Amino acid sequence: MSDENEMFDEGEGGDVGGEAQPSKKAGFLPSFVIQILKWAALGLGAIIFIVTVVFITMKFMGAGNQGMSQQQISADYAGKAPVYDWFPNITSIRARTADAPPAMVMVDISIGYEQGNKIVQSELVNRTPQIKDIVRQFFASRRTSDLTPGKENDLKVELAEKINSIMTDGKVRQVIFDNLTIIPGSE
Repeated sequence: MSDENEMFDEGEGGDVGGEAQPSKKAGFLPSFVIQILKWAALGLGAIIFIVTVVFITMKFMGAGNQGMSQQQISADYAGKAPVYDWFPNITSIRARTADAPPAMVMVDISIGYEQGNKIVQSELVNRTPQIKDIVRQFFASRRTSDLTPGKENDLKVELAEKINSIMTDGKVRQVIFDNLTIIPGSE
C-alpha cells in the first residue's frame, strides 16, 4: 500500500518521468479573475491605441472638418443677387478726411431697398438731409488709407448700418458708390 501512496503522491505534484509539474497555488485572486483582467487590459490597450492613431491621423491630415468651412460656393449654387429699388438722391457730398493734411472726398451714393416698398422710399425722401449729414460725417471720420478699393465693401456695409440706425419704418439693404473721388491734400 505504501507503493500505491507513493504513486498517488507523484501524480499530484511530484516528478513524473523527471519533469517538473507546476502546482496550482492558491493566491490572492483566483485564476479566472486574472484571465478576465488580462482581457480587459488588452481591450483597453486596443482602444487607447486606436484613439491615438485616429488623433494623430486627424492632426496630420488637416484638423478634421475645418476644410469644410472653407469650401467655395459654386456660382451655379449661389443665390442670385436680389433686385432692389434705388434711391439715388444722395449726391455731391463733400468732406475732408481725418488725415493731416486732409484730403477732399467727393461721393455720390445710391441706396437700395426692397422693391416696391413705398414706406422706405417715403422715409428716405423725408430723411435725405439727415442721410447726407451721416454720409458727410462718415467720410470726414476716415483717413485716406481707409478709403482704398480693397476696403470699399466694408465701407458700404458700415455706411448702410449707420443709415439704418435712423430708419424707423424699414431697412436699407445695400449702399453703392456711384462716384467716389479722393483728392489728396496739399501741405
